[in-house]
Amino acid sequence: MFWGSFSFSVVASLMEIEGMMNLYKYIDVIERKAIPDMRKAFPDGGGKFQDIVPCISSEKVKTIFRKQN
Repeated sequence: MFWGSFSFSVVASLMEIEGMMNLYKYIDVIERKAIPDMRKAFPDGGGKFQDIVPCISSEKVKTIFRKQN
């Protein structure tokens, strides 16, 4: 499986995910890929993250995003 992101101005590189996505792999993707990609695409902090993965509603994931804002 691969994880990637894009916006109106940036298409980020893909990150390979081995096996099935779970909460801990998702957190790893958020910390190592999504947040750095968003900082590059939206240096002013104006971006919005959206995903359909069920683990995004986890309090652990929400805490990570709150700490980054």
